[in-house]
Amino acid sequence: MFSKILVKLIDQAIVPAILLLAVRFVSVILISRQFQINIDMTAAGFNLPAESYLLVNPYPLLFMVCTLTVGLLYILLKSFIFHESHITPALTARVFSLRLSTFIQDSFDLYSQGTIWLSYLYLLALVSGTMVVFNLVYLWVFIVAVVLSVIATVFFVLDIENELDLRQSDTTYSQEEVVLDFGGRNE
Repeated sequence: MFSKILVKLIDQAIVPAILLLAVRFVSVILISRQFQINIDMTAAGFNLPAESYLLVNPYPLLFMVCTLTVGLLYILLKSFIFHESHITPALTARVFSLRLSTFIQDSFDLYSQGTIWLSYLYLLALVSGTMVVFNLVYLWVFIVAVVLSVIATVFFVLDIENELDLRQSDTTYSQEEVVLDFGGRNE
């Protein structure tokens, strides 16, 4: 029915969506308590006084943007250091000996995760821009969202270009001996 790629993308989009909802929920409650604003939770959502909406709303949006940025930094870190196409054999041996082999990922996993997280970041930048137009959020929140989106995009594109350069040049590694240590005793 569905292609494997579509199912994989939907599967990878669930975690950041749930994370964003949790960050929004927790940050609205924490910010309203910080500013001592009475907030009611109903089935329709949060109810708070209209005059305090501009005081409470920008910060959860900013926390969501920062959460997405941290997630993207994690993906970019894996992409630059632990990408299976340009990880050195010595680092591969070290990662396997520490039993952290899940850090090493292929291009499809890294780039699909990065695309999804980056899409969420751009969506939040778009939503915050719309909220700025209607005076529902501060301008600086929109600027932070756009700047972080652009910076993450630049690093993401740099890694894709690095990957394309590596595939074209067929890099070979030196024939060094690498010993895997899985914590067992040598006798």
